Formats: sequence, C-alpha cells, structure tokens
Amino acid sequence: MPHLFLAQIDTSMFYVARYLLMAGPMIGATCALLSVYVVLRRMALIAEGVSHAGFGGIAVAVLVGYFIPALDNDVAREIITGVFCLGTAMLMGYVTRRKRVSEDSAIGIFLVASVALGMLLLSVRRNLPASGRAIPVDVESLLFGSPAAISQSDAITAGITMLVVFATIGALYYQFLYTTLDEEMARINGVNTRLINTLLLAIISLVIVTSARMVGFLMITALTIIPGATANMLSRRFVGVLIASLIIGTGGTFGAVCFATVLPYDPGPLVVLTLFLIFAAVWAFRHFFKPRVVVEEDASAPSPPDHAHEHPGAFGHAHSH
Repeated sequence: MPHLFLAQIDTSMFYVARYLLMAGPMIGATCALLSVYVVLRRMALIAEGVSHAGFGGIAVAVLVGYFIPALDNDVAREIITGVFCLGTAMLMGYVTRRKRVSEDSAIGIFLVASVALGMLLLSVRRNLPASGRAIPVDVESLLFGSPAAISQSDAITAGITMLVVFATIGALYYQFLYTTLDEEMARINGVNTRLINTLLLAIISLVIVTSARMVGFLMITALTIIPGATANMLSRRFVGVLIASLIIGTGGTFGAVCFATVLPYDPGPLVVLTLFLIFAAVWAFRHFFKPRVVVEEDASAPSPPDHAHEHPGAFGHAHSH
C-alpha cells in the first residue's frame, strides 16, 4: 500500500541528503544541456575518453597533493583533474590531426592509458610513507561516485558550474549552433570554430570533473549522452531538442536522487538506469507505436538535426551520411 510505504520513510534521510538533492538536479541540467551538443557533434567517444582521463587526472592530483601539502585539498584536486582531462582531449585531437591515427583508435588508446596511469599512480601513493595523511580517495568511489561525501561545497560547485556552462553556451549560442550543424560553413562565415571546439572540450572536462563525485568517472558519460539522444527522438527543431533534453536530464536525475534518499542504493546507478528507461520508453514508442503514415507524409520535411547536416567529428573532421 502506498501509504504504508510513505509511513516508513524517515524524513531525516532527506535532511542528511539535502546537499545531494540540491546538487543532483543542477548536475542533471548541466549534463543535459551539454549532451545535446555531444550527441549532435557525435562526440560520445570523446566524452567517454575524457571521463576516463579524469580517473588518471585525480590520481595525478592525489600524488601531487602528497608531495605538496598545500595542494592536498578538494579544490586543488578538481582543478588538476580538469586540466588533465582537457590536456588529454587536446592531445587526442593533435594525434589525429594528420589522419595517421583514426579518431576512435586514438580515443581508445588514451582511454585505457589514462585508466592504467590512474591505477599505477594510486598504487604508488599507497606504497609511500603514510606521513600521517591517508589517501583521500579509493578506486570504487572514483569509478562509481561517492554520494555520501557530497557536501555543501560540492552543491555550491555544482551550481557555479551550471551557471558557467549555461552562460557560456548562452552567450555564444549561435556560434555553438552553427558550428554544430555545419562546421565548414561556420568557418567560412567567420565563426572561430577552433575556439568553439576548445570551449566545448573545456566545458566537457569541467562538467565531468564536477559530476564525478556523484556518479563516478565510469558512468558520468551516460549523463552527457542519454538526455540528448532521447530528446533527439522527440523533436525536429534544435530548440525543441534542447528543452526536451533539459526536462529529461533534470527530471530523471532529481527523481533518481529522491529514490536514493529512501532506498538503500547509491544514486549513481539509479540515475543512469532512470535515464536509460526513459530512453528505452521513447525509443519503443517511436519504433512500435508511431504510425508509418506520419513518416511518409513528413518525408519532405527536414530531417532531425542529427541527420539534416554533415556533422563534424570530435575534432572537426566531417562525417557524411
């Protein structure tokens, strides 16, 4: 009975998890906005590579903090990790620029190398003299998140990140849009596409580092892909895709976090599975229940954004359909 279930809910759990409830929707909204550009630019593999680079980046930060005590704090570790993620993304772009190494190969190479580096450096840190300071992270919390450790400062960081991302994309909305839909034409018409691509990589790195504490580096990519991919099945207009992605990402994340406060489960897997179920439901509706006659009547209409144009690859190489 619903009333019996509600009677068993301890309201104090919401108080304990109040910062998680605050940070969750902000992280969901930020990732949802970013996911539209990740999906339309076909940068899912890039986002995956950057997220795994974060594992190596945090290990570098932990080791740096051991030798430089002034940098042994959460803020310094997040900055070092973000720089490492951005540097890895730029390095992948440089390696693939001359086409001697394909993009997917470069991403796969740097992905596993970052994880291996992270594991090695964490092992090195564990074998160093204790010096009265315990290692600040463990592998499980890095991979799957540590929601219990989310504090007021994490909620504030999530809010600042959301403001920065929304302000940046809002201020350069048409440049991001034009570069996303047709990078070559955007470049011809005077858009600084190199700056836009660099900013997008920087935003991806920032969002991944900020969100990893709740979801973990292993699963954070889902938040930067699923909302945009789901929204892309619901609307033919770019603005419609943005709005749908924000609703799906924010609502799905908040709902999963609420369930996590009353159930003995971590919010990271719940968030990912909630977003996946929304994606599966939308896909099933589009695939099985949408009348075929509608598709035929709309054959002359513009295709969805991800099929209407040539979409540049992760580093500006166009992929034609």
